[in-house]
Amino acid sequence: MSEPNNIPDQDDILATNERLSAENTRLTAELTTANENLAVQTKAASDATARADGLASRVSTLETATKVAGEELTRLKAENGNLTARMADFDKAVAAEVRKLGLSPKAASHKEAPATTDMTPTQRVLAAKGVGSVAELKPQSQTKTS
Repeated sequence: MSEPNNIPDQDDILATNERLSAENTRLTAELTTANENLAVQTKAASDATARADGLASRVSTLETATKVAGEELTRLKAENGNLTARMADFDKAVAAEVRKLGLSPKAASHKEAPATTDMTPTQRVLAAKGVGSVAELKPQSQTKTS
């Protein structure tokens, strides 16, 4: 016996066409959404790349500024060391001149008065001079009077 031919009828063809049309519409909508998302993400990537390029140029500028500041710091430290040495030499020369005048180096040195407010003005002066009493402030020739 021969098999009957399975030829789809018009209703089957229309149902398949309807199903494929619906799937095509759904896939077209998904493609449109994907294209819109791609455009948004492409713009975001472009913006991020531009921002990264800007930041990279700023980093380069900051690295240069840091290098210059480091070199300046090194130069200033060397200059400070030189000035400190020159100040020590100057202090020695002043102390020598003070000794030539017959003054004690202790009288020539001056310390800042402490900022404590519970001290009297006399106590502050004594503390600044580094002595404990007014008698210690007098020159040695005057302390031995008979």
